[in-house]
Amino acid sequence: MNRATVRQLIGVGGLLGVAAAAALISSPEAVIAGLEGLAARPLLFAVVLVGLYLVRPFLLWPVSSVALLLGYLYSPAVAIPLALAGAALSGMPPFLLGRYAKTDLGLFGYIGCRGEQLVDAVGETRGVIAARLSPVPGDPISYAGGLSGVSVQAFLAGTVVGEIPWALVTVFTGASMRSLDLSSATVQPELVAALAGLAIIVLAGPLYNHLSTANPE
Repeated sequence: MNRATVRQLIGVGGLLGVAAAAALISSPEAVIAGLEGLAARPLLFAVVLVGLYLVRPFLLWPVSSVALLLGYLYSPAVAIPLALAGAALSGMPPFLLGRYAKTDLGLFGYIGCRGEQLVDAVGETRGVIAARLSPVPGDPISYAGGLSGVSVQAFLAGTVVGEIPWALVTVFTGASMRSLDLSSATVQPELVAALAGLAIIVLAGPLYNHLSTANPE
């Protein structure tokens, strides 16, 4: 294992350690419950909501926990756009960190190189959409997008479009809950499998064309 990979793994380990410590100090349930209490004060609620979306990636909390609250508090017509905007906003810190850490060396260099190859084959926006539709956790996708050199515009557009099915399910789940209980909210395996299949369909055509061009008979 080369020195660059060792340094990168130490950095990742340190970041995960800080996130784990922060997660032990505060739980998403407690913070979300406090945010719920601010709903009667829209301006303060908006400020805290933006702050929560920005720090969420470093607390290892799922973005769906905030979308559940939005579905619980507001009508789907309001909650769904907020949840999509929040997903895009929440993906920016790890995406920008990935761009800052972009290098040709070590593990990050390997991830960035493979990501660039995929982006070249399917396109930036399509690649992000497919990744968001897949059951892969959102934050690793954001880091990988930054390491792969995806543009900010393509990252935001792909995130918003790819998160639509997840936002719909989460918001409507929150709207159907009589009491806000994050532990009772689950995503059905059938939905995960369907969206994973959709992600494959999104990538299938461009990948086939790319492989056909790269390996002409």
